[in-house]
Amino acid sequence: MNRAGDPKVGASSQVIDTSFDVQEEPAAIAVRAGVSNLRVLFQNGKITFPVTLTILTSTGLHRGVHMSRLVRAATTRKSRSLEGWLRSICREVNESQPETRVSCLFEMPYSDQFVKVAISTTERGAVTYQFTATGMTACPCSKKMIGVGHMQRAELTLALRSRGALEIADAVGKLQECFSAMPREELKRVEEAKKILEAQGNPKFAEDLLRESVKRFPNALFVSARALESIHAHDAVASWSRKPGWVPLL
Repeated sequence: MNRAGDPKVGASSQVIDTSFDVQEEPAAIAVRAGVSNLRVLFQNGKITFPVTLTILTSTGLHRGVHMSRLVRAATTRKSRSLEGWLRSICREVNESQPETRVSCLFEMPYSDQFVKVAISTTERGAVTYQFTATGMTACPCSKKMIGVGHMQRAELTLALRSRGALEIADAVGKLQECFSAMPREELKRVEEAKKILEAQGNPKFAEDLLRESVKRFPNALFVSARALESIHAHDAVASWSRKPGWVPLL
């Protein structure tokens, strides 16, 4: 028999006690916990792309969450739709840990640009979407004063809720219509000139981007805009919320 403290006694000879479950120990206060920044591949048989997941559930009156069950649900479940996949993750986790919510982040290619997309849902609840697109704005004020509006890139973020799956490409297309113009990566000189004229013919404040968004998305919950000013070192920002003071937690 090996003596305690014998240097020959390694980790492989230690007894692993599985007779109790620390996570199941009682606790007086229920909290929400889970995993974040979990990168996995979504596959539906046609396309495969990486997403970053956050899976949160309730401890109930137990000490901790079984994190491995959350990871297993994310890596073994499959569905033909992204929203269906998120719901199936919630369904599996809910079997042992209640009140699960899953959020995923990814970038979607659209034309030659990329749009940031976030989706959050529960097993049976509504689906919340958030999109962040980059576009161009031309200043209406300088346009009025001297005939030329100074131009800059701008970011527009939209959050909305839907009972069913949303056609993401259609929503992104409508969001991009809110800008003075959309940037393009490869432009010849004449194409650059036409792009400038396009933006100059449709000048927008950051505030105007919000109004255009709400007009196109009557079910919008929250909209924010940030113009990366070209003649200032600061940014111009604006926001609108259906519930004053509400900001999405995606």
